[in-house]
Formats: sequence, structure tokens, C-alpha cells
Amino acid sequence: MASIRGYRRGFCRVPGVRNALSMGNGSGSAAAVCLLMCLLMVAISGCGPSGPAVEMVEGVVLLDGEPVEGATIFFSPAPTDGKAQGGLPAAGRTGPTGAFQLNAVSGAKSGAGTKIGEYVVTVIKQESDAAPAPDPNAPPSPPGDIKIRDLLPTIYKLGSTSPLRATVKQGRNSYRFELSSSMAADTKK
Repeated sequence: MASIRGYRRGFCRVPGVRNALSMGNGSGSAAAVCLLMCLLMVAISGCGPSGPAVEMVEGVVLLDGEPVEGATIFFSPAPTDGKAQGGLPAAGRTGPTGAFQLNAVSGAKSGAGTKIGEYVVTVIKQESDAAPAPDPNAPPSPPGDIKIRDLLPTIYKLGSTSPLRATVKQGRNSYRFELSSSMAADTKK
């Protein structure tokens, strides 16, 4: 109850609100307070930005002509003269046909894409050796026992080695990334 009184005191400082809150016996009307709170919430939520302007980005990832399912594709703003651009990092996951839709990392609507700009594209697909079910009577196994294996050539894994690039323009952007297993590079770290 004390917190409601505090809110009422704050609202009473706003011109015109004092009269709306003091009805009849001076204790204020719960309905008036509720109405004012609702109006305030609507006003606040309508005042902020709706997120950055983004363009639709979709595409397909193939390896040696075959769809790559379960890969993660990243669009990172391409540096110009060694400096980062103002693009918006985005990622997507490929489905059974290798198709993906990008989602901006922060601030944009899911599935909407990313901002206009130049991007370095990386594609990662990994699997790990399944750890055996823990034995409740055995000591815990060290975390180093899990092995992670790249399922795509590592050249596509890092922005510094990936040959894939994309230019996002206004409107719908569609890409076809054809990866080759013959693109071997010693970029494992």
C-alpha cells in the first residue's frame, strides 16, 4: 500500500492529475490511478524506437552441391581500411534444404535480416562426441574429454579466412553460398 501512495504522490505533482486523483473523500480513486498508469505505460511504450531498419536476408548453403542442414551462418560487418563498419551482425541456421533466414543479433525483429552494408560471411557446422551418461558413483569427468569436430572446411569458419562476402541492399536479399570440400586450409586453432 505504501508504494501506491508513493506513486500517487509523484503523479499528483503533474498538473491536472491532482484533481483526477482526489475524488470525493480525498483518498483518490483506484480506477483513476489504474487508468493513469495504463495511459502512462502506453505512452512510454510508444515513444521508443522500434529497432534498427533492416532488410530481409535469406539464402541457401550448399557443400559440393548438396544442402547443408544444421549449419550456423554469420554476417559480420566487413571492415573498411581496418575499421569496423556500421553494419549489424546477424546469424541464421540452415534447415533440411540448406535454406536460412538471418536474424539481427540485437534490436531487430526476429527473421527480419540485417542492415544495409558489406558483410563477411562465415559458416560453421560442428559436432561433439557424446559424453557417456555420468555414473553417480564415479567422480565427475574433466571437461576436456569432449571433442568438437568441424563438419565443414575450416576456411569458412573464420572471418579472416572466409572467401564469402555479401552486400545487403534495400529490399529482399537472397544468397546462394556454394562451399567446396576441396577448400582446405590450416586454420584450426
